[in-house]
Amino acid sequence: MHLRQLLAEGRRVQLDGGLSTALEELGADLDDPLWTARILRDEPSLVLAAHRAFVAAGAEIVISASYQAPDELLAESVRVARRAGVLVAGSVAPYGASLAGGQEYTGDYEVPAGWHERRLALLLEGEPDFLAIETQPRADEAAAIVSLLEDIDCWVTFTCSDGERTGHGEPIEEAVQAVLARQVAAVGVNCTAPEHVDELLARIRSVTDLPLVAYPNAGRVYDASTKTWRGGASSWSGNAAIVGGCCGVGPAALTS
Repeated sequence: MHLRQLLAEGRRVQLDGGLSTALEELGADLDDPLWTARILRDEPSLVLAAHRAFVAAGAEIVISASYQAPDELLAESVRVARRAGVLVAGSVAPYGASLAGGQEYTGDYEVPAGWHERRLALLLEGEPDFLAIETQPRADEAAAIVSLLEDIDCWVTFTCSDGERTGHGEPIEEAVQAVLARQVAAVGVNCTAPEHVDELLARIRSVTDLPLVAYPNAGRVYDASTKTWRGGASSWSGNAAIVGGCCGVGPAALTS
């Protein structure tokens, strides 16, 4: 099913939550530069179990474990997710995710030539239903990824540090306007503290009528040096067309 067809049904669509959280709840050790991709490489059955846990909790879409995956595992991440029995969004991360130092939250890097072209081609070999261009801190990088797409729908979500700006500092309105193209079926935010989401979505709505998508984290702060989250959880209204969770949101949180 195309993403636009799903959104045309006019109801709220349930997305999955944080794959890393689900894997940890299943006993996985993610202390590795490859993060969830290490489990994809060494224990793909555990990744499938995590996807299935979200489906059992009501998820209609699961996101592939391609976020920090090496090139050779990109297509396989989609194939594993496909076995969960629901729609699969292929995760397209910013270049910063590959650096494994939290740079995807700031956008402080230069993207190597051909990086996204190569990885998109490999990911599409797995035949995802659509793409999740996610956790994007920079408008220019997100727009460049969108420009590479041809015959596949996507959503684009930015990671933001407050209720106004992307992680790199652009006003969210400008970032969204930069990615508005025929390939984009929905826009929004992810891996952002829940208390900022409603304001961010209102700002996005002021510049586009596209359906909104939001999958915030559990409201805690990420420490890149220790690769841990700290602080308490927070909440948001849940008022978006596609709703799910990111880091810290496990399967049980989808039904709570």
